[in-house]
This record gives sequence, structure tokens and C-alpha cells, in this order.
Amino acid sequence: MTNHWIDIKNADCIMIIGSNAAENHPISFRWAMENGAKLISVDPRFTRTSARADIYAPIRSGSDIAFVDGVMNYILQNNLYNKDYLVDHTNASFLVDEGFAFEDGLFTGYDQAKRMYKKETWIYQLDADGNPKKDPTLQDPRCVFQLLKKHLSRYTPEKVSSITGCPSELMVEVAKTYGATGAKDKSGTIMYAMGTTQHTVGTQNVRTYAMLQLLLGNVGVAGGGINALRGESNVQGSTDHALLFHIIPGYLKTPRVEDQTLAQYLEHWTPKSNDPKSANWWQHTPKYMVSLLKAFWGDKAQKDNEFCYQYLPKVSANCDHIALFEAMYDGVIKGLICM
Repeated sequence: MTNHWIDIKNADCIMIIGSNAAENHPISFRWAMENGAKLISVDPRFTRTSARADIYAPIRSGSDIAFVDGVMNYILQNNLYNKDYLVDHTNASFLVDEGFAFEDGLFTGYDQAKRMYKKETWIYQLDADGNPKKDPTLQDPRCVFQLLKKHLSRYTPEKVSSITGCPSELMVEVAKTYGATGAKDKSGTIMYAMGTTQHTVGTQNVRTYAMLQLLLGNVGVAGGGINALRGESNVQGSTDHALLFHIIPGYLKTPRVEDQTLAQYLEHWTPKSNDPKSANWWQHTPKYMVSLLKAFWGDKAQKDNEFCYQYLPKVSANCDHIALFEAMYDGVIKGLICM
């Protein structure tokens, strides 16, 4: 969730997709109705949210990506995107490796036998300093913007209608209405819930919403963002309080077995950038980590004992719940105690 619920009142247009906020998240919906924002409901069902919406767009369950791709294609074809935002705050101007392509439904590097991609060509072209080459005009055919535009061009209103079942003129109305938030004095927010995430392509659904918001400059602004509606606070708290295996407090990476010393850990996890304009917030990982270790062990954490880094456990494998069940299925884990 990029914005807080009260901030929803600052939006000029709100797209609720994969959510029946009026019934399931009424507090968020209260703020959505606060200041007369245009309300769009995209849902296979006509819900109470749909009943309050200015536009209701019915789609087939699971066709979210095609629908949003169609909206993005319309925005690109009709110059509704926020060009300055794209150049200044996204990778739209970056030039992609000449070997990267999309053909017959697959990106470059697909290994049929392993059913996975080899990503050697999924990289940027680099200059002499090791920074991505850029085209701020967004006209180079190898820039991210042009590759995205080409990729989405197949999602015409007619094609989207055939996939989603939503009438083409209704999809265009959604695209025009939400696309208007690309203006510099406007903002739009997307609200979603389990109807978005509980699919095999749930992650890609959310990534598609993020792409739409970036095209319009709707991230990092009041009334913008991609806002997941949660039914319980510990959905977010599982990461905020480091209850998942891959992070420790402060969203720092959990040490791996190869990170035997603090120096090795910091070398492994501190990103580096040669771009003088890069904010590279995580370059401060050494400061964050030492601060955390001092919070754990107080005066006992000193430079000469690596701030008690050695007390931290180190993980040797992927320990998320899906990987654990796969390991049980493969016989690697013989039993599991659930409490």
C-alpha cells in the first residue's frame, strides 16, 4: 500500500478493481466518497461498490491484465501519459539490450524443458561508466517506453472486449476517465483486494496496476498510489514486524549462510550505483544494520565484535511456506510442526 486510507479523499478519480470496498472495506470507501471523485468499479459482479460508481465495467474473472493493458494502450495511443514523470522518475527512457524481444507469446530466453526464462538479454545497454543508456525523448525504438508501447499495441478495444467480455466502448470510457489523471494537476488511485491477488497471476495483476500508475505519474503524489485493502492489520504487519523468513526488522535482508561476517553481509546486500542522480536509498544499509544491531544488544554491540552480528541466524534456503510444502512433497522435509 503506497498511500494511507485518508489520502484516498485527495484523488480525482478512483478505480476499484478486484474489490467490493463498499461492503468489505467501508472505512476506505468512506474516504473514496469524501470529495466527489469519479469512481470506477471493475468487477465480474455488480456489487454495492458498482452501484455507487460513475462507471461500472464488467469483466470476466481473471482477465484483469488484458483489461488494464487495454487501458494503458489507449493512454499511450492518445498521449494521456505524463511524459515528464516518466523521464524523471521511471526507467521509461532506458535502452534495452538489442537481444531482448517478444515473439509468439514469449520473451527472449525461454527454456521449454525447464519452463523458465534465461535472462541474459533482460538487461539495459550501458555507457562507459556502467550506467543505463537513456533517450529522454522516448523515441528510440529500444527504450523501455517504445518497447512497452509496441507490446501493448495488440490490446485494442476490440481485442480487450473479446478477452474480457467488457464492451469496447465501456473500456474506452474507463481509459479516458482514468487517463485524465495523467494531467499534472490531477491524481488517481487504484484500490484492490483479494479479487486481484487470489489468482495464479495475482502478482502480475498488481504489477500491471503499477505500470498504469507510473504511466500517469500517479505514484508519490497525494491521491495517487496502488492501495491494497486489507481486512486485518497483521497482513502488512507480517513484513513491518519481520515475521517472514526473508527479512529482519527495518526490511533488512536476513543473513544468508555465505554472509559469515558483517563485512560479507554488507558487501552482499548494499546496492551500488554509478549514476550520480540515483537516490539509491539502500546504500545506507550499513548504517541501518549497525543501528538495528545496537538496538538488539545495546552497549554490548561494539565495532570490535561486529556489533554482535554473529548472534544472528543465517538461512541456507528459501524458507517461505510454498517452498516448505514443496520440500515436504519432495521428501526433503520429513515432518513439520505447525503451532
